[in-house]
Amino acid sequence: MAIVRALFVAVGLALLVGCANLFTSTLDLDQVQEVYVADFHSDDMATCDPSDVPLSHGRARKFFQRARIVDYKTIHDHYDVAPCYIEGSLRYRSKGCGWKSLAGATAEVRCGENTWHLVCDDCEDLFEDKTPKYRDPTLTSPAPSAPGSDR
Repeated sequence: MAIVRALFVAVGLALLVGCANLFTSTLDLDQVQEVYVADFHSDDMATCDPSDVPLSHGRARKFFQRARIVDYKTIHDHYDVAPCYIEGSLRYRSKGCGWKSLAGATAEVRCGENTWHLVCDDCEDLFEDKTPKYRDPTLTSPAPSAPGSDR
């Protein structure tokens, strides 16, 4: 009888610990802090380059503020998955985590053994490239000099 009771206690504790992990494995986006953009990667630079995911640190932070958590099947079935992404780090509940964001306004956050998938349906403005394009100064003609100037 004592063995059966010990077995029930052990099974009950295992279930309790398992359920506790379910609740701690959810991502509270309000707890995401210190979002840092580290690098850009592309599997096909001809179709997906850094201008396709121009997230700065501030834009990346806004992405996580606006995003919502979904399962991977939702991303697979309803969102474009681009061949390029940016990646970085963030702090979640005082722990360091990694993340990556694809050009299709989807992202993945990894903290230890937990992985969350996110989408942002209201982030088009964050993915617009507002960086001024480089202009080669040798391709522009100099301004005409004013009459009587030393130029």
